[in-house]
Amino acid sequence: MADLQIPRAFQDALLQYLPYAEASELAPADDLAALGLDSMGVVQLLAELEDTFGVELPDEALTEETFATVGSLWGAVAEFVPAEPVGHE
Repeated sequence: MADLQIPRAFQDALLQYLPYAEASELAPADDLAALGLDSMGVVQLLAELEDTFGVELPDEALTEETFATVGSLWGAVAEFVPAEPVGHE
């Protein structure tokens, strides 16, 4: 997972919900709970990610494992993101 590329737009969305994240660059192995993501943050983050990437994650993708690390969450979201990047800038 160390070579997993985490897009800047994903990191920017995620950082809003990680009060203990000190770095502006997140690593795939970073533990989301340790960085302050709580259950309310999960709900808000999910809405943010779905809006940012134009996807809707199915209920079966919303597991504790999915929200364990930066990399596991991006892996779940990336499955539903179109191959062509969506321009938001």
